[in-house]
Amino acid sequence: MNDDSLTDSRRALAEILALIGLSLIGIIVFSAIGLGVAKLILDVPMEQIQEMMSLEKHGPKGRIALLILQGIISLGSFVAMPSLVKMFFPNSIFSKGPSLVPNFTLMILVAGLGLLMMPVNGWLSVWNQRIQMPSFLQEFQNWAMAKEQEMEKLTLFLVDFQSPLELILGFIVISLIAGLSEEFFFRKMLQPRIMGLTGNIHVAIWFTAFIFSAIHMQFYGLIPRMALGALFGYYYYWTGNIWVPVFAHSFNNGVTLIGMYLYQQEISPLNVEDPKQIPTYLGAVAAGLTWSLASMVKDEADKINARRKVRPAEQLNSSPINLDQM
Repeated sequence: MNDDSLTDSRRALAEILALIGLSLIGIIVFSAIGLGVAKLILDVPMEQIQEMMSLEKHGPKGRIALLILQGIISLGSFVAMPSLVKMFFPNSIFSKGPSLVPNFTLMILVAGLGLLMMPVNGWLSVWNQRIQMPSFLQEFQNWAMAKEQEMEKLTLFLVDFQSPLELILGFIVISLIAGLSEEFFFRKMLQPRIMGLTGNIHVAIWFTAFIFSAIHMQFYGLIPRMALGALFGYYYYWTGNIWVPVFAHSFNNGVTLIGMYLYQQEISPLNVEDPKQIPTYLGAVAAGLTWSLASMVKDEADKINARRKVRPAEQLNSSPINLDQM
């Protein structure tokens, strides 16, 4: 390792630690802000707000309080506070890079791949849920199973919308805010710095995806969520435009949310949260197709980049200035 790469690694590590610290501070600060906003909107005492959000004592307004809190914490801890890293590292080499402007074809491919990933994730979820830990990790497995049940209960409560207003609020928080905040932190802020630390973009993408999945505290959904995170990471690497993975993330969450709502309203017979409803062969076939479609996304991004590089040369060639006279 030469001096330059060593320096870059140290810079990357320092910025990663700063990002983590700022994010943790954001959780504390914006939890307090979120509780205050929920109290103001719902017009109830703070003690009642906290009781509403208890897993054992969800009140009729608990869903709204939790969604408000989740949205504010996400924006604060994943966007607002991490953005302050520029104050500590104003000349950071990890925050800049070329960014393409996505065209209609690219976004259609991304949306299509998002739909195709749903049976793939169902297939991976079934496999993930069948993993058995060795005996010396039995305590961890028991904890993971209990945590999975707790998070599943919370998720089902959050998406059990009782009115169109709750559905709209849920869509804003779970789809739009989650997509924006998580992609900003993990793909735009963290992934380039892990790349600087490791020197390998594929290690950076998959390690970032692992962290992204692990913080959701759902071990039995770790692998499918990590696969999605890696896909979002490659979108950012191929395009340099954070809005592409933001769109992909929000699209995935939004389709899942709407699918769950349609199932709850008995409009759709398909429970998108039950991976066992997806035949194994369908998941395997979809997994093969995703590779081809992902290649098409990369090829389209490469074409856009190539056209962007050609345009300046074309403009120079069409210039009315006669260089021989200069």
